[in-house]
Amino acid sequence: MKNELAVIVLAAGKGTRMKSELPKVLHPVAGTPMLHHVLGAVERLEPARTLVVVGFGADKVEAATRGAFPAVEYVLQKQQNGTGSAVLACEAALKDFKGNVLVVYGDVMLNSCPHTLPALVEASAKNAKGLTLLAADVADPTGFGRLFKKGGAWVNVEEKDCTPAQRKTTTANPGIYTLPAAALWPLLRQLKPNNKQGELYLTDIIELAAKAKLKVNVVPVEATRELMGINTRQELANMEMEVQDQLRSMHMENGVTLLDPYTVYFAMDTDIANDVVIEPNVVFGPKVIVDSNVLIRAFSHVEGAHIGKGSTVGPFARLRPGAELAGGVHIGNFVEIKNSTVGAGSKVNHLSYIGDTTMGADVNVGAGSITANYNKKTGKKSKTIIGDGASLGSHTTLVAPVTMGKNAVTGAGTVVRESIEPGALAVAKPHVLVKKNYNK
Repeated sequence: MKNELAVIVLAAGKGTRMKSELPKVLHPVAGTPMLHHVLGAVERLEPARTLVVVGFGADKVEAATRGAFPAVEYVLQKQQNGTGSAVLACEAALKDFKGNVLVVYGDVMLNSCPHTLPALVEASAKNAKGLTLLAADVADPTGFGRLFKKGGAWVNVEEKDCTPAQRKTTTANPGIYTLPAAALWPLLRQLKPNNKQGELYLTDIIELAAKAKLKVNVVPVEATRELMGINTRQELANMEMEVQDQLRSMHMENGVTLLDPYTVYFAMDTDIANDVVIEPNVVFGPKVIVDSNVLIRAFSHVEGAHIGKGSTVGPFARLRPGAELAGGVHIGNFVEIKNSTVGAGSKVNHLSYIGDTTMGADVNVGAGSITANYNKKTGKKSKTIIGDGASLGSHTTLVAPVTMGKNAVTGAGTVVRESIEPGALAVAKPHVLVKKNYNK
C-alpha cells in the first residue's frame, strides 16, 4: 500500500570535483549507479510519488534510470543555483499533494543503510506538522554543514560559511529532511542567497522552520560513511571499498568461501548460493547468479551469467552477458563464453571462445576451438548449435550459422562451414609436405 509520502531525489548537479562528463549520480558503486542505490532505498518506503530532479546530463540520467525504476518522475532544474532551488522546482508537480515530502540526495548511499530512511519517516510521523532531519556525529565532518543550537533552536551553517570555531563541531548535516508539503513550499520561497556561493541553500529551511514556530526534530543516526555522499574520485573509491567489505561479509555469512576476501569484487545484485568457493582475484559484474557447490578459480571475470550447480570456472576465465552454464560444466583457463548456453557436464577447458551458441550436454571442446559468430561484412552475428555428446578436436573453427549434430566429431584443425550430421566425423586433411634429411 502506498504511503502518503512523496520523495524528492536531488540529482541535477554535475559534480564538478569528479571532473567527468558523466553526471555524478551515474558513477557506479559495486556495479550500480549511485542514483540507483538511492532509488532502491526509497522504493522500499513505498512512497506515493518519487521525483528525481535532473539538470546536468538530464537525458543520460533518465535513460539510465527509467528501465530499473519506471514509476519515477523527472523534474528539470533549469537554473542550477542551489539545492533549495532544486526542491522548489518540484512545487508544480506536487501542487495537489497533501502528504509529507522527503528530500534526499542522489549521491548518498542509502541502499547500504536500510534502516535510516524508515527511522526518519517514523520520527516524522510523530512530528506531523514540523521538520524532521537526520544528524550524524562524525570524527571528520569536512565538506558538510554543521548543526548548532541557536537560541534553543537548531540551525545549519555550511562549511564554507563556518567560522574556524564552528568547523570544529562534529555534528554534521547529511541534508535529508521530511516535512509536510503545505509547510515546505512557503519555507522554500523565503530562501535568500546570503552565502559565499550566492545560492539558495535547502539547509536554511531549518532556521526558517524554527522562525515559523514549526517544531524541528533532529534524529541522530549512526555516523556511517554512506550518509556523507560522494563528491570526488577519492571518495568514490573509498565508498567502493566500504561497500565491497559489506558485500564480502554478507556472502561469507551466507555460506560462501572467499580464499582471499579483499581481492574479490562483487556487484550489488550478485546472487551466490552456499558452498561456493571463490579463489583470489575474481570480479563479478552485474546480474550474476551462482548456484551451490561451484568453484570459481583465480583471476576470472563474470558478468550477466548464470553458473549451474557443481560447475567449475577458471582460472583466467571470462563469462560475458548471456552465458548460461548448466550443472557440472567445466570452463577452463583462458576461455570466454558469451551469449551461449552450455549443457550439463560439458567441458570447454582450454583457450577457447564460445559465442552465440547453444551447446548440448556432455560436449567436449578441444583446446583452441572457437565458434566464429561475427560476419564483419554484414555486421551480424549468427548462431551455432552443438548437439549432445559432440566432440571438437583441438583448433576446430565452427563458422556460424552451422549445426554440429549429436555425437558428431571434428578432427584437429578443422574449419566447419557446413552442418555436420549426427554421429559423423568431419576432418580437414590438407596435404602435408615432408622433406627428408632436412636438417642435413
